[in-house]
Amino acid sequence: MIRSTNVLFPVVFSQWLVSLADGLLLPFVNLYMVRDLGFHPALAGTVLGLAGVGLIIGQLPGGALADRYGTRPVIVAGLLVGGTADFAASLTHNPILFALSYGTSLLSAGIMSPAFYQAVTRMQRAENLRSVSFLIAAQNGGIAGGALLALPLVSAHLHDIFYAAAVVDAIGACVATVFIRGDSAHRSPAPFKLRDWLYLPPRGPRTFWPIALAGFLTGVIYSQMWSTVPTVWANSGGRVTAFALLWVFNGGAIFFLEPRISRSLERRRNPLSWVAGASLIYAASVGVFALGVGLGTIILGFVVLTSAELLYEPFPPTFYADAAPRGLTARYQGAGNLANAAGIMIGPVVGDSLLQWTHATTVWVAMVFLGGLAAFSVLHAQRPATSRSRPMGFDVVPSAIEMREFDD
Repeated sequence: MIRSTNVLFPVVFSQWLVSLADGLLLPFVNLYMVRDLGFHPALAGTVLGLAGVGLIIGQLPGGALADRYGTRPVIVAGLLVGGTADFAASLTHNPILFALSYGTSLLSAGIMSPAFYQAVTRMQRAENLRSVSFLIAAQNGGIAGGALLALPLVSAHLHDIFYAAAVVDAIGACVATVFIRGDSAHRSPAPFKLRDWLYLPPRGPRTFWPIALAGFLTGVIYSQMWSTVPTVWANSGGRVTAFALLWVFNGGAIFFLEPRISRSLERRRNPLSWVAGASLIYAASVGVFALGVGLGTIILGFVVLTSAELLYEPFPPTFYADAAPRGLTARYQGAGNLANAAGIMIGPVVGDSLLQWTHATTVWVAMVFLGGLAAFSVLHAQRPATSRSRPMGFDVVPSAIEMREFDD
């Protein structure tokens, strides 16, 4: 039982609402642009790609904002901006304005992400893994739930998904304002410089970058399941509707199982070995397609992918929290999220390029290699000391050395 439930629950519930709004939109935005707005499929893909950049570039400034102003203001502002952007997206038929509106919605989600992880990793240190697991469960459950809620609107009233997402974001802003606990963030007397808003952890001790590199590589692997694999399946005459159901299965399984599995994971003495093993399981989720891309291997691939996520995903945020100096918790989370998001964004480009110039088998072999490289990177990481470099709780005060680093 987590002792800080009264602090954790409002954060997790707010994250569930954010993900619920995302789930209402993400699976259907491309269909909405092509069918309802009349965009050419190539134009729709370009607009979606441009909008998706917001999710990535929001991570670093989002971490800086959370470290400077605290968790609650960032989450509340992000929900209000995201809801407004969703509503604006429903009003325009112009590709540029739609890309700006939906991109702003994804940008707000990227900005909020480090704040959510900052909040759940400020619990008692022994409870961090379980706290993160609840956040991950809320993310997956919200997206799966949003997709299911939007299904009745697909046939005739697809534009209503944007109104629904805006309402969910507004509810989330109210919940976060009233129930999320305020925290005393570090407020440097000197104004933030550009490097503070785009902060990346130093290359020093191997406590951050090996884990971030593994996050990037597993992101590349993960993205094949919604890019290259469906393409190969469709080209062979398969129906891609099966993937929607499998993604619902994936999100639902993580929603129900992640908090339970985390209880066992937190008792393991060498978590780095578990993360390395999970990286290899990620590789296996795509490697199974070397046997052929059929319904059986697709189902098997999703089962293996879900297992990898259950074992892997709770660990990196706890490593980032342990490695972060005082006053930099959210920026470390943002940098780690950035690495993973960059892998997810680059992955389809890598997979589709290999598929175009070589053969599908080359893609699967390359992903297995990347999984092995991720495991190698994790095993060469240094786990932060047991006694964290920052105090537990919600008061974060920077040391004199760290103050000098940012004021120089």
